[in-house]
Amino acid sequence: PRSPLFPSTWLCRSFHSGLRAAQHLENQGSARPASFPAMPSGQLMTMPVLIINMGGEMVYILEQRLQAQKISDTKAQKVLCDVVRTMYYPRFIEELFKPQEIYSLQSTRQIFDRLAHSSIMRLNESSMDKLFDLMIMGFKLQLLSCAQPREIIDITINHLEELRRLAGDGDGVPALVEECVKQVQQSYGELSPAAMCSMRQRLACFVQDRKVKVSLFLHE
Repeated sequence: PRSPLFPSTWLCRSFHSGLRAAQHLENQGSARPASFPAMPSGQLMTMPVLIINMGGEMVYILEQRLQAQKISDTKAQKVLCDVVRTMYYPRFIEELFKPQEIYSLQSTRQIFDRLAHSSIMRLNESSMDKLFDLMIMGFKLQLLSCAQPREIIDITINHLEELRRLAGDGDGVPALVEECVKQVQQSYGELSPAAMCSMRQRLACFVQDRKVKVSLFLHE
């Protein structure tokens, strides 16, 4: 049987390769030093918010689709548990919270392709396209609905709490999610208002060109 570490190892390699590519482009385009400041700017802390929130949207959609297809509760719970456990695998979270530039849309899509297929569930390309569009539009709605930048952190923690409920008590998932909650609180608790605004602005730039009528998907 496939090792449970395989999906998360694959994801970490994706982060490493993407980070190397981003650093290479940065070094070509500017003379900024490679080292990050002691207190990372908001723009270098976008990835955890992006992945956690879009990951939350993904799990909610998968849960609804499993229910609509009348998948047994046991099998549905296993799918959700496998996805959440892979998403919050310690090495993956460690890489995620390192200060870094936001990934491209294509690289972000690759991460979620691998996350979605880390369980026994399989999605064809068309289904994955629709899933990703729903995820990103759900995140865009929440991002634009925030009255102030720090609210996005509250939404992030709410996602984590809900994922812990959906995944149940299997295979140490609650402990993995709880550790991520602590990481979010620690990483963003001391960010200045200016850094939070910078982070929100960068996230808004990431989603600004995504204009998908998700209501068409919801009726399918």
